Amino acid sequence: MEACFRIGLFASVLSLVGCGVSQPNDAGYSAHAKYVLVSALDAWKSGTPKALSSRTPPIRFVDDDLSAGFSLVDYYFENESGTITPFQNVRISLFLKDNQGRTAEKLATYQVGIEPRLTVLRSDN
Repeated sequence: MEACFRIGLFASVLSLVGCGVSQPNDAGYSAHAKYVLVSALDAWKSGTPKALSSRTPPIRFVDDDLSAGFSLVDYYFENESGTITPFQNVRISLFLKDNQGRTAEKLATYQVGIEPRLTVLRSDN
């Protein structure tokens, strides 16, 4: 009886090892990374990208077109069903408008991080 208890306890401990640790390529990581990317792009689209830094947890969003004053009119994922992993380039088609009202379409590449901080960084420049 005691041997069965020890084996059961050992199996339970082994099953708990790694619990709560997200692996870079698991579906949970990908879904969270996509949520962070969509949140950043939606904030830009709605004209409130500065609010990202005051969220809990904050999102660090870096994009040269945003810094240059372009408005985001719309966007779409080049591969809507793709997974997002650390250091992977995610391609997004951006529809931008400048201060004079001219529009342009650009293909942008972002990298998304969720650990240790939420980050969306433009990586195609």
